[in-house]
Amino acid sequence: MSLDTYWDKVHLQYDSTYDGWLDHYLGLFHKEDKIVELGCGRAYDSRYLLEKGFTDITVCDFSKEVLEIIKKEVPNLKTLNFDMKDEIPFQDNSINVIIADLSIHYFDTNTTIFLANEIYRVLKKNGIFIARVNSTNDKLYIPNTNQLEENYFYNGEIYKRFFSEDSIKSFFNKFSFYSIEEKDAGKYEKPKVLWEFCVIKK
Repeated sequence: MSLDTYWDKVHLQYDSTYDGWLDHYLGLFHKEDKIVELGCGRAYDSRYLLEKGFTDITVCDFSKEVLEIIKKEVPNLKTLNFDMKDEIPFQDNSINVIIADLSIHYFDTNTTIFLANEIYRVLKKNGIFIARVNSTNDKLYIPNTNQLEENYFYNGEIYKRFFSEDSIKSFFNKFSFYSIEEKDAGKYEKPKVLWEFCVIKK
């Protein structure tokens, strides 16, 4: 199964809701901000931001299927289809806020470095990047995995990276850290440990 087919299937089956995680950061936002959500899935975070009065929101995903769903369900959200490992197709210094909720922990080291640099490039000065990623303390490692790099695995179907605090700070060392915290996601049937962090382009 190709990766795009895999994610089409996941998004069609997955049903969730916004879990409140961005509320802590809304004081950093402005209503006129240009906001981008990377790897949006069903775009629960962006739907919530739309309800809170933010209007310039672009949701991005690898899956064309899920973006078609969003176009029908939430026509006020702009959609953009691309593969993050190839590019983030926005101009330099053009975006105020980028959100990545459990969507940037699927890549090898070089690609993750590339993504961090791309995020830095497209953010405006004082732009904000907010993310959640798998923690190395997460017990839900994908089964039957091959380790390709330190804390990076492949099970024949999907790749997953698990982050430590030090690795996050290393990948995003161009940024100033506003906050970083390890916590239980609290939104799944089984415990899921993740890192939540917010960084600012200075």
